[in-house]
This record gives sequence, structure tokens and C-alpha cells, in this order.
Amino acid sequence: MSDVLEGLNASQREAVLTVDRHVLVAAGPGTGKTLTIVRRISHLIGSGVAPADILAVTFTNRAAQEMRERVRGFMGVEASGVFIGTFHLLGLKILRDSGLEPAICAGGEQVRMVESAVSSSVNVARRMIEKISRVKGLVETPDEETARVLDAYQRMLVEKGMCDFDDLITMPFDALEAGKVAYEFRHIIVDEYQDISPAQYRLLRRLAGDRARVCAVGDSDQAIYGFRGADIRNFLNFRKDYGDAASVVLKQNYRSTRVIVDAAGALIRNNRLRIEKELEATGEFGRPVDIVSVADELAEARLIVRQIEARMGGTSFYRLSTQAAPTGFSEGTYCFSDFAVLFRTNGQAKALQEAFLEWGIPCQVVGGKGPLHLKALIEEVRAYGAGQETDDLDLEGLMARVKDNASLSAAEQAILTNLTIAYKDLPLKAALAHVIDELSVVGAADAFDPRGDAVALMTLHMAKGLEFKVVFVAGVEEGLLPLLLGRQEPDIEEERRLLYVGMTRARVELLLTCARSRFLYGRALSGSPSPFLSEIPGALVRTESHPDKPRKKGGKQMGLFG
Repeated sequence: MSDVLEGLNASQREAVLTVDRHVLVAAGPGTGKTLTIVRRISHLIGSGVAPADILAVTFTNRAAQEMRERVRGFMGVEASGVFIGTFHLLGLKILRDSGLEPAICAGGEQVRMVESAVSSSVNVARRMIEKISRVKGLVETPDEETARVLDAYQRMLVEKGMCDFDDLITMPFDALEAGKVAYEFRHIIVDEYQDISPAQYRLLRRLAGDRARVCAVGDSDQAIYGFRGADIRNFLNFRKDYGDAASVVLKQNYRSTRVIVDAAGALIRNNRLRIEKELEATGEFGRPVDIVSVADELAEARLIVRQIEARMGGTSFYRLSTQAAPTGFSEGTYCFSDFAVLFRTNGQAKALQEAFLEWGIPCQVVGGKGPLHLKALIEEVRAYGAGQETDDLDLEGLMARVKDNASLSAAEQAILTNLTIAYKDLPLKAALAHVIDELSVVGAADAFDPRGDAVALMTLHMAKGLEFKVVFVAGVEEGLLPLLLGRQEPDIEEERRLLYVGMTRARVELLLTCARSRFLYGRALSGSPSPFLSEIPGALVRTESHPDKPRKKGGKQMGLFG
């Protein structure tokens, strides 16, 4: 017991030890959420709960893999029977336990099927897929046209013995209701509870029944998936749903400097739908948050690469800009993986990626829409694994063969690397089964390779759950944050939460940039600083505005807000 509680603060210990009732753990960014979940699982096992009676679900394979590794590292083989995985991996397990072996329909295959049902263009089919997903997720009721296409599309899936990602949530619920499979979990732990959809909520309630104790871990301030149907009210109403639930708040931030914590806190306090908490930074005061205005997206990209190169000591093929190199950086050395550039839309990546390529700075672009379609990769892994004896080759050796002989993208290489590390200690047959299952339900976020020495370029949504020494948030301007590009009226509170997530990824330095003009998605946009910037106290920031043309000698520094 003492080992399980070692190094935990009072709130973390309470979250670990409260196992006789439901509990809501409101965990701010950088407060040791994963550590707390790992120790809770370890405490349950140490207290005599059978591993098979424990269910832990989260939203990304990356997060699940980290959780598995840490539980296994703490408890050893005793933890092998605990299910720790994503909702989709859980759904796949339930379907298989009920006697079904569906193939997963995703990517281009899904588009082609819906396209044939719609008898229209690819873009129309993609928009229809989004509507179908919201219907299956119990987010909205279908109109007549959507119902017609959904019916035709679902018949095609059945004929091919397939299901899509939404079916991995709805079909397991149906199987449980029909009595085709049954579980009696004693403890259910749900990570990122604020992001569950109505269909996921229904599945969890069905799995919990009257027996299981539910531990919901999350943060109302980091609810950023409303556009996918996630309902923040599930988190806010948890104690109404589970009447005897305890409540624990994790508020000691071990990640970021006090300046970053205070700046992000001042921003998010403007939201109404939230559980009130004040994060307390445990680290140093830190450098001010830099807010920099530039002429356009090209100047923004050049500014970012110069800032990175200055911290790296001049590593690119170019010299530093004629502008003075930034000074007063944090002590210690930097590597490229210490940096992340975050942005609101995938369209912003192009100018940034071109600048990194021009300056010879390695980067990895993470993201894209929807789940990855890795059917060909799954077949490659199956083919190389066929006929291999358990003692003939281990998983690392097998995956090395796949990488050497198959034509893989950088994203596929990163995913295989992550899965190899996660399952390398298992016998080959079991390891391959896990790898194939996870490849079937992998998401775009899982293409991120934290071990690669490259600057990460990704959307704010993709950055959830990550942290970096230095973070740039590009495009913090009216029209992008909050996003107004051809959309309905934005959800201002969710857009503010999205910036909050981006800001709290930074450990040591945070730089926010905005362009006065931007060419994006074929349109010339005239930008002004995001209204969110004015919500950050001036005492915590340092503002700078780079003119459209090089300043003449003796020129006056421009102000950011006019």
C-alpha cells in the first residue's frame, strides 16, 4: 500500500483510495491524471480485486498504451488481465466475445460505399458520412435523405461483414441488451470523461449496471469535441447520475511555469460551463507569454523557425535572421522534439511545413481527419506473421522485417514503432493479435512518434494529452480562434477551451502568434488578434509586432493592439 501511495499528493491519494463509491476526479492539465489512474488500478489489484474485474477506457491508443506500460511497470504480470484501451478497442472486444468477427470499414472504402448510395461527389459523400456518424452517435435525428442513405449504407456493411467506427459503440450495446455477452466489472475507470458522446455514455451505463463503481476522470475545461457529439453535461452532471458519488479535484500543476498556468487560468475563467478550480503551479515563475503579431502566414512561419533555431544554437542551413536572436531562454539544452507548433486548422500546416523544409529543420506533421485506414498494413503484418513460431522470432524482429520490406509511410512507421514497444514482452502470437486489433481501430493522433527528434506540427485537437518544453500556437486571430470559416455560429466556450488546451501543453515557454493577413483554403483573410488574447492579463505577457516591411533604423516598435 505504501508503494502505491508513494509520491502522491493528498488529492491524488484520495482519488486512488476512494473505491467503495463512485467518484468524479476533476483533473486539471499537468496534475498527474495518468499517474493517479495507474496507482488506482494498482491499488485495486493489490486490494484483491481480480484484474478481469477492472475496466479502464480512454480516447486514444497512445494514451492507453502509456497507461498499460505504466501499470505493468508498477504491478508486473499481475496487471495483465486488466482491460485498458480505447472505446473502439473495447467495442471490438465485446463484439468478438459475442461471436462476431467484423472487419472495420474506414477511410476511402467508407467514402466509396456512401458515394454509391448518394450517387454524388466524394465531397458530398464525406459530408453525409459526418451526418451518419452523428445519427449513429445519438447526437441528432436523421432527416429523410440521411435516413435513406444510412439504410443503404448499413445494408452494404452487413453484406460485406463489416462495421464502421460508430458501429463499434452501438453494436456492442445491442449485443449486451440482447444477452449475447455479459460482463460483471466491479470497477470502471473512464479517462477524459468530458469527451464521451451520448452513445458512449449509454454503453458505459449499460456496462456499469448496478454493480460497478465508476471513476470518471476528466476536466470540463478541456472538453473540445462537441463538434463530434461529445456532451460536456455528462461530466458536469456525473454526481446527479451517480447519487452517492464523491468528488476530488486535482489542482497542483506539475507541468508548466506559474506564468503559463496563471495566463491559461485567466482565459478559461471566462467560461460559464465548468467546474470551478484554481490550478496551483509547483514550478518556477517563468518567462512571460510572448504574443507576436506578424504580416502574414509566411512571416509567421519564418518567425517560428527562427525562434526554434535560436534556441537550438543555429542548426539549420540558414543563418539566424538579421533581427536580434531571442535571449534569456531557460537553462539547459534543447532537442527538436522539445518544440511543438499548434494550429486550429489543418490548412495552416502547409506554410509551416514548407518553412521547416526550407530551413532544414526536421518536423513531423500529425493529424488529418478521421481514423486512419490501415487495411493494407494489417494485411502486411498478418502475412509476415503467418507461420511464425513463438520461439522463432519475437515481435521486434517481425516488425523490423515489415518495415524493411514493406513500403510504409512515416505515420505507419511511427504507429508500428509505438505498438512494438507496447507489446514486445508478450509471446509473438498474443503480441500479433494485439497489434492487429489496435491497427484496426487506430486514429490519426496515434501517428505521433514521441521518440522522433523532430518538431511536432499538429492541430490543437491532436495536441490533447501531450506536453512540450516550448509551444507555439499559430493563428491566434479573429476568424481562426474562434473559428469562423464558413461555419455556423461558433461555440465560443469550446473555442476558448481549445486555446486553453494548447496553452497548457507548454512546460517552459509559450508563444502565441497572429497574422494581420492570411491566405487559407483559397481565400485571402484579413485578420486581427483573437479576442481571447485580451483575456490574458497584461502583466503575464510580452507583446511584439513585426512590421510588414523591415523597420528603418530608429523606427518605433509597434503595439500589438493598436
